[in-house]
Amino acid sequence: MFGQVFIYNKKRGVAIMTNEELASQIITSIGGDSNVKSLTHCVTRLRFQLEDGTLFLKEQLEALTGVLGAQVKNGQYQVIVGTKVSKIYRIMVDQYPHFGMESNRPEPTDAKESIWSRLIGTLSAILIPSLPPVIGGGMLKGLIFLLTSLKLIDPVGGTYFILNLAGDAMFYFFPFLLAVSSAKRFRTNEYMALSLAGVLMYPTLLDAALQGKVANISFLSVIPIPVVNYSSSILPIILAVYLFSYLYRYLEKVIPSMITVIFTPLLSLMIIVPIMLFGIAPLGFYLGEYIAKGIEVLIDFSPLLAGFVIGGTRPLLVLTGMHHAVRPLTQQQIATFGFSTMGAMNFMSTMAQATAALAISLAINNKTMKQVALSSAFSGYLGVTEPALYGVLVKYRSAFIGAAVGGGIGGGIGASLGARALAPVMPSVLSFPVYLGEAAFGFLLAFVITIVSTFILTFLLSKGMDKKETAPLNPHSETKIKSPVSGQMYPIEEVDDDTFSKGLLGKGVAIKPEEDLIVSPVAGKVQLVFKTKHAIGLLADNGAEILIHVGLNTVELEGENFEVLCHEQQKVEVGTPLVRFDRAALVEAGYDDSVIMVIANTDHFEEIAAYAKRKALTAMETIIQLKIKPI
Repeated sequence: MFGQVFIYNKKRGVAIMTNEELASQIITSIGGDSNVKSLTHCVTRLRFQLEDGTLFLKEQLEALTGVLGAQVKNGQYQVIVGTKVSKIYRIMVDQYPHFGMESNRPEPTDAKESIWSRLIGTLSAILIPSLPPVIGGGMLKGLIFLLTSLKLIDPVGGTYFILNLAGDAMFYFFPFLLAVSSAKRFRTNEYMALSLAGVLMYPTLLDAALQGKVANISFLSVIPIPVVNYSSSILPIILAVYLFSYLYRYLEKVIPSMITVIFTPLLSLMIIVPIMLFGIAPLGFYLGEYIAKGIEVLIDFSPLLAGFVIGGTRPLLVLTGMHHAVRPLTQQQIATFGFSTMGAMNFMSTMAQATAALAISLAINNKTMKQVALSSAFSGYLGVTEPALYGVLVKYRSAFIGAAVGGGIGGGIGASLGARALAPVMPSVLSFPVYLGEAAFGFLLAFVITIVSTFILTFLLSKGMDKKETAPLNPHSETKIKSPVSGQMYPIEEVDDDTFSKGLLGKGVAIKPEEDLIVSPVAGKVQLVFKTKHAIGLLADNGAEILIHVGLNTVELEGENFEVLCHEQQKVEVGTPLVRFDRAALVEAGYDDSVIMVIANTDHFEEIAAYAKRKALTAMETIIQLKIKPI
């Protein structure tokens, strides 16, 4: 892993890191604060938009104490830190206020990214910001149900009315929440988007829909406007804001600046509102209704099979980011039927993941992993499964199998017995009341079976099978690093890039190349090949993690003028060709063609010394000497 960074207590020798220190190390590992365009967060993840994605050092991030995982999904660079995410986020935004500001530039897109991936990314970006009030309201609805069931509050009294009002509001006015996040996603005016939600939720229109006495309202005497109840709906407002964003930008562009502040909003409303009410909103409404009913048909056809598949595949969906596709389906079920069967299935999977981590904590002997697994199980039962998933399940195949099978069994049994969620809440032992409506017995039985089956399977598969620790650096292996290219060596401190010159990625050297071929400076294996072809990560046999970066800002070329001659996991020797590049073309295009080589895991070595600050050198000439720390 590139650049493991730990902070040690000198008296105890145990790795410790404060939230402030972790925030600083994360920023360092993503290329510094100047590389961050914006930052948001969800329940467990920091979500970055970066200027240069090649500076996002996944292995270095995952090596940090307190980081559970790192990944790139749908143009977002995600760092998973668990339940302390809000504290880390606040530390970063307080120190760097621009992190929390929305950029006016378009979202980065990958031309090779599939339409499905873009759709999931869009839904995720829109739905995630609305989660806090939805979670809060759902939990409150569950609490109200429990209090009324125990006859602790009067269902026709004032207390019930006020609490129910607080729990219902965010669901009833859900289009308003989605209007704001949709406007941010589609880069348009948030207040205009809110006005569109206001049209959908206009009291007269809602009353007419609820009473069912009027089917249509005539517009211009010829256009029938369907009368529909859009409260709690999802797709209508998202589709409306999406179309509005294009119209609004177009009008701002073509209307003279002196009058655009008046006529752009006026014309936008005159054009978009009829189109929205006549076509877009009804289309979104009925599409959502049919999706929910289609899911229900599949579940009714074979609830056991449907529950097993949904409950068993959720860990994989979370790992791939596909679980965001399930959230709108769950919410649509509740909007259509008043309950969600998928919500109960997701609950079983969440409990299975937490239980698998608990079983691991009892089955293995590694004291450090015991603590990690136990704490992950605790947070998992509270609804936050990322610590268990990234910290335990991906490390132990037995735990992943146990969670998948146990979650599938519980989901199948729960679906067969009619288990359901009455509100879209985070699956957690704290949200139990939400599932205790009709078919409460089926839910409780499925819950018990999930816990028992997951624990037994995981424990039996894991007993005595500790994961091997990473091998220590070999003090007897070669500690000399060769030059990857012929040219003029100069101090890395003089590189015109703070990421390298300030040593943010580690100590190293810079070379002004005199040839177009980059070769391996060590014996080892290729650990990482950047998709833009301008950088290679190597893991040397002596434990050194080496990053070779060709040119400055050459990520902008997206691979043009570069040819990769190796592949990830390939074994290499000193002199093995890695990358060929068109040096003349880089210089002609105005790029600095310097080749930078850094030792990413600098902290593993007592000393990293260049043989000279400035000198002419040839490829495979020794230029760095490593001194490994004594064990």
